[in-house]
This record gives sequence, C-alpha cells and structure tokens, in this order.
Amino acid sequence: MADLSTMLANKRVLAVDDLVESRSAMKKMLTILGADKVDIAMDGDEATDYILNNDYDLIISDYNLGRGRDGQQILEEARFTHQIKATCTFVMLTGENAMDMVMGAIEYEPDDYITKPFTIDVMRQRLTRILAIKQMLKPINDAMDKQDRPTILALCDQLILAQPRLKRRVERIKGRTLLKLKKFDEALALYEDILQDREINWALLGKATCLFKLEKYPASEKVLVRTIREHPKYVQCYDLLSKIHLKNKDLKSAQNSLISATNVSPKQVLRQMELGRLAYANKDFTVAEAAFKMSVKLARHSCYRSVKNYLFFAKSVQHKITPANNRDSRAGSTEAFKAVEEAKNLYKENTDYVFEATIIESTTYTNLGKEADAKAIAAKAEELLTHVNDPTGAMQLSMVNVFLETSQHAKAQDMLAELGKRKDLSRAETRELTRTRNEISEQVVREYTTEINDKAIAFFERGQLQQAIDLFDTATAYKEAGYTVMVNAIQAKVTFMDQREPTRAMLKEVDELFVRMGELPSHDERYDRWIQLKKTQIRLKRAI
Repeated sequence: MADLSTMLANKRVLAVDDLVESRSAMKKMLTILGADKVDIAMDGDEATDYILNNDYDLIISDYNLGRGRDGQQILEEARFTHQIKATCTFVMLTGENAMDMVMGAIEYEPDDYITKPFTIDVMRQRLTRILAIKQMLKPINDAMDKQDRPTILALCDQLILAQPRLKRRVERIKGRTLLKLKKFDEALALYEDILQDREINWALLGKATCLFKLEKYPASEKVLVRTIREHPKYVQCYDLLSKIHLKNKDLKSAQNSLISATNVSPKQVLRQMELGRLAYANKDFTVAEAAFKMSVKLARHSCYRSVKNYLFFAKSVQHKITPANNRDSRAGSTEAFKAVEEAKNLYKENTDYVFEATIIESTTYTNLGKEADAKAIAAKAEELLTHVNDPTGAMQLSMVNVFLETSQHAKAQDMLAELGKRKDLSRAETRELTRTRNEISEQVVREYTTEINDKAIAFFERGQLQQAIDLFDTATAYKEAGYTVMVNAIQAKVTFMDQREPTRAMLKEVDELFVRMGELPSHDERYDRWIQLKKTQIRLKRAI
C-alpha cells in the first residue's frame, strides 16, 4: 500500500472547521500523517478566500460551519467557479446523525466523506485509499483540467487495461466525457455494456440521460422510474424525470418530481429554485413560497444568490396578503417587505432590480388595502423606470399593472400605447399586453379619454391647436370615447382648418367622427353645437 506521508509531502492542504479545538486537532493530525503545508480556515467565507487565492491538493472541510457558508457551499462554489482542479481531493466531514443534511453536498461529489468522530487511524486509512486512487487517475484529471476531452477518452481506455480494479470508476468518467462531447449513441452503448454485467445506479442514470438526449423520452422515463424504485435516494433521477415531464408539457408532474427530490435532498439550492419557478408557473403558491424561501436561505452565502429568489419569494406570499388584519396576512406582508428590502440593499446599484422590487412593494400595499401607500410606492417605481436604460416590455407591463392597481388609468393607457408600438415583445408579453387591454373596462377607458379630453381642451383654449388635435386623436382612437370627446375633437379640427386651410385628409377624419356619432337628438345639450359644426364642415368642403 502507498505510504501516506510520501503522498502528503509537499502537498498544499486546507482544513476547515469552525471550532477552535477541532481545527487544532485536525492540523495536528494532518501533521502527524505527513502534511507539512497546512492552512486552517475558521469558516466558509475564509475557506472560499483561501481556495480563490491558492491551488490546493487536498481540502478537508467540516460540513457544519456555523453561520455563513457551510461545507456544501464551499464545495459547490469551488466547483461552480472552477477554483479547485480535478486533481484536488475534497473530503467532507459530517456528524454521524447528519447524513440527510449532507445529501446536497454528496450530489457535488466530494472524493470522500468521513463520519465524525473519527480516529487518526481512520483518517490515515481513508486518505491513503483516496489519495492512492487520485494518484492513479492523475493523468486523466490533468486532461480534465485542460478540458482535453479526446485525451481523456484515450487515457480512460489505457487505464482500464492497466488498472482493472478502477474500471467502473474510469468508465464513469468516460461516460460523462462522451456526454459532454454529445456522443450520445456511443455513451449509450457504454452504459448498456456496464449494465449487462451489473446494475449500477449511475449507469442507469447515464443510460436514461442518453435516451433523453436522443429524444427517446418514454424509454428514458421507463429507466428512471425503475431506477427510482430501486434507488429512491438517487435524486438526480428525479431531476431528469422532471425535464421529461417538461418536454411533455406536464408542468404539474415536473413539479411533483422535484418535490420528491427536495424531500430527499432539501439543501440543493438549484433544485429548490427550479421547484419554485415551476410551482409559481402552476400557481401553486404554497409550494412556490416554501421553495423560494429555502432558495433565499441556501443561496444567501452562495455563488447562486440571485435577486430572482428574493423577488419570486415576495411574489409567492402575495396570495396570503389581504386587507383583513389576520395572522397569515401580517406574516405574509412582513416576509414580502423583508425580502424586497433585502433585494434593494443587495442590488442597490442595479436600477432594474430595484425597480422590480419596488413594483412588488407597491402590490403588497395594494393587497393590504393601503391605497395611499401603494400609490406613493408606485410613484417611486415610475421614477425608477425613467432611469432604466432601454426598459424591457416586461418592465413596462409590470408598471401598467401597478398603475391599474392604484387607479392611475390614464398613465396605464399611456404606457399601453407605448407598448403597442414595440416590435420586440415576446409572445408571452404580447399575450399579456392583449390580456391587460381586454381587462380594462369600458368605464375605465371612458375615464381615461375624459382625462385626455381635459388636457386637449387646455391646449385648444391656449390656441395650441395641433397639440390639442394630437391629444383628441389619442382619445378618439378608443371606440369607448364619448360624444363630448368626439364633438371636441371635431371642433379642434374644424377650427384648425378654418384658420389655415382645409385638407382632404382632415375633412375625412371629421366625416368619420360624425358617422361614429350618428344623429344627435334635438334635446341633447350638444345638439346646437353639433349642427353648427356640420355646417362649417360643409363650407370647408366647398372651399377645396
């Protein structure tokens, strides 16, 4: 057997534990075993800084590190940012009753994990075994660090012949490499060959993945269902099964698959985020709330921290918020405001994110029945939107909805008009635009056109006829525009032509307005004015 002291000599080692006594004991143990370059980190943040600035050959981390990043988050961030090489060995230490809590860490595949408490002999035995294997795999791992996949495949074939006892471990590397090269048929043949000899859970998942990539969804699903039945804690199977359900447009089943996965491994943040998005799309706000709450908690000290977690969590609790001053409503609004405020503080340099958070804040006040507060926050969102470079259609639509929630219908209509001119709306945004327009009642549009009418009259009275005509055109573009608005629009156009010269185009516009109005009854208070305008219209036509 290889000598551990020789393997540790001149190797850079990082040991991570939040307890002073444990750190001291671990460093002493590693020194006795032969390590002469040992760094000690007292928490996840310090460990992450060490990893960022040094190349380590061996990292040993306790899973539970108190506040801040835990061992899983150190590992996932190191993998995500490629700060640890494939040649580096990562060993996780875990309390004997904490296995359920470290399922997420195991998904990121530490090279080994050791249950606490352990003796120096246990540490010697485990490190000797894993470092010996890593030494034999070093040429392959060097090629992995260089992302030289053809060389990885060639070295895998060589090592399988030279070290038959590593065959399964090397075949697993080979299968993943073939998948990354999109050689799905070749990878499928490899996994099926392995399964002919022995059923292994990772080979079953590999086969299902190949079938999925080859768009053989029923066959892939069949393999996954069987694998889950035999290996119910192999959570990656649930992830792939969820993707198959999504391909079949079965969002509810996709959500249920991820619920099953999170029941097994609750601390995998990316899965919680995906579950939240699916549940929100399914309008299952109770599940979405729980998933995004966990996402916020898990990602707070992680590389996966995202403003979307905070915003979707705040959105997900809205279903509980009502003007009724009950416990659920109070708790929901408190959590929503807290999430919004945290998002604003964390991303205060990003106007887009602050705008989105402010929109949700206004909606929360609306749901609480606090109309004045909602309108005041809506004004802040409106101001923020003016500072956004090239606002998206989605941002403008959210502003429209807040305008409507706060009874600012004129502003909503103005922004809807802007949105109607955009050529870059997605299908979903176009559907939302249509839905919003359809939901605005005739009375709302009447109120809006009346507001425009008042502004146009002010221009007319100041002699700014063209500006008045432009506003009247905006108002009369709606079929709900009332008789008074149309009469005023005719008045502005007739006066404009009388002072300058009539045009066929504008005369046609006036004719169309008269047709829309039809015949006014003689008892209508606008009748005399309507008759006079008709006479002026006839005179202007004769002048052409």
